[in-house]
Amino acid sequence: MQTAISDISDEQLVLLLLNEDRDAFTEIYERYWKKLLGMAIYKTNDKEVAQEIVQELFVSLWEKRKTTVIQNLENYLFVSLKYLIIHHLKRVIAERKLVNTEGVEIPNEPTEILTAQALQNAISQAVEQLPDKTQLVFRMSRFEEKSHKEIAEFLEISEKAVEYHITQSLKFLKSELKEFLI
Repeated sequence: MQTAISDISDEQLVLLLLNEDRDAFTEIYERYWKKLLGMAIYKTNDKEVAQEIVQELFVSLWEKRKTTVIQNLENYLFVSLKYLIIHHLKRVIAERKLVNTEGVEIPNEPTEILTAQALQNAISQAVEQLPDKTQLVFRMSRFEEKSHKEIAEFLEISEKAVEYHITQSLKFLKSELKEFLI
């Protein structure tokens, strides 16, 4: 009497997967995709992104089936999911850093990536030219996303002084980056 694939343990499924058994892969998918998708949705707050991440996880599982040592299948899947989500979030943060000081998002088209990189370099160079205190206030405000009050308390200056430094920074950056603002 042959055992149904749905009755096989995770450990046996992993062994079958090593031998390129597509039924074992399908069973792993059927056992875990809902749990993984639920976790991915919870962590990303985006169903489409979560679906892509889970799909990427299973593609990776199949592609790396012969080179990856899996002791505990469920743990392996959830740890892999965690790292894929972290990688996704890092990408999102990196894309958000491609936003200029006026809050206009830089297009993410391949042909425009060089322009975005040039803008990022120009912003960095311009910020470095600011006076030390103005530069510090600007970095805390725009890069660390601190409030005027937090900056004022940290630097022991008034909120009006913080506003002044930010206004000066933006005026300077606007003039330095005028070729990008067309």
